[in-house]
Amino acid sequence: MTTTEAGGPADRIITLIAPLVGHQRHKWAAQCQAYGLSMLHFQVLAILDADGPTPMSRLAEQLDVGFSNATGIVGRLEERGVVVRVHDETDRRMVLAQLTPEGIAMLHQVEDTRLGHIRQLLESMSAEEQQTVLAALELLASTHERFHAEFGDTHSHAPVRDGKETVHA
Repeated sequence: MTTTEAGGPADRIITLIAPLVGHQRHKWAAQCQAYGLSMLHFQVLAILDADGPTPMSRLAEQLDVGFSNATGIVGRLEERGVVVRVHDETDRRMVLAQLTPEGIAMLHQVEDTRLGHIRQLLESMSAEEQQTVLAALELLASTHERFHAEFGDTHSHAPVRDGKETVHA
């Protein structure tokens, strides 16, 4: 029996972690709403935080929306003062979206609140329990790094392994 068959360790881990992830997703959505952000707006902020100034065409691709839709989304964020459009220094025809200091602060406030809940959960554990979780997460993180080093970090398609599509982790 492999770990991907029903009832294998991977399925049991997913069954145990799914409610935790769902609860975090709910908390995250509530934090976005508290700051007047849609999930799509938060995604834009997260992309710009991770990638820095990003061409509008690439942002549209990453959001899986048309260029005109991306322009509208960025325009609404620009009205709020959290994103600004600038021209690329080497190619003035290219327009880049980038976070403003207010956008960075908003993104970090949303994340800090969400991570604070996780911290409270972890701090309610004993030191030994925290070490057990830490060891397991270190293993998961190193596996994640190896997985993405092997398959790359593309967003357009899932890698294929043994004829089966594999979802990016």
